[in-house]
Amino acid sequence: MAQPPYGLAPLHGNHMATLSTTTGSASALSSIFYPTDEDLLLYRDMTLALGAPPNAHMFRFMGAAGQHLVFIGDTGTLEWARVQQMAMRRWPDLPAPGPVAFDGTVLDSLPERIVYQILSGFLRRNMVLDVHEPIGLAQGRFRADLTLRKGAVSRYIEVAGCCGSDRVTRNDEEQKWLARLDQRLNVYRALDITPVLIWLDLFARPADLKDLCVDLVDDVALRGA
Repeated sequence: MAQPPYGLAPLHGNHMATLSTTTGSASALSSIFYPTDEDLLLYRDMTLALGAPPNAHMFRFMGAAGQHLVFIGDTGTLEWARVQQMAMRRWPDLPAPGPVAFDGTVLDSLPERIVYQILSGFLRRNMVLDVHEPIGLAQGRFRADLTLRKGAVSRYIEVAGCCGSDRVTRNDEEQKWLARLDQRLNVYRALDITPVLIWLDLFARPADLKDLCVDLVDDVALRGA
């Protein structure tokens, strides 16, 4: 069996999850909407690596290993909820899904929550991580997803959970969120600010995502001293 991408632990087992369905072709058809053992192990490993359960969109960037989970996620919210429920039953200690961080902070999205939690774990003394604060002093209408501050130094962070760095969107909803991001990027350019962009494909590489967060904290700590 091929090794999974991005350094995740190897997966074992090749059986479909047990179903309470009729036998024959109906059972085979229904089974494709259920996660395999490999799917559940990949979901678990990604949850542990990211600090929160991934959504189906993050698996779009994991190659063949993630494609069945992408298919289930595209099938509908009930089908994806089944993946989450089956994983929680097997591993009850996994963190709960959703946009609420471990400290109770409510973010706009799951990707924002993941980045917020990673950054929070690396904060230095007198460093602040703001959520949805205005971009610049006079831009109350436009707010950054996250802002890392120390002293007079600020780094603005935009979490693009709608698409990968190739900016390819698959539906009207993702296109709408990308358009909103581009509005904020125009504001940043007008203020001569370069934000940090975290695209959805980076969540498929948890180690790289954590390295980026560490670099951001180190930069702000050094320049804000």
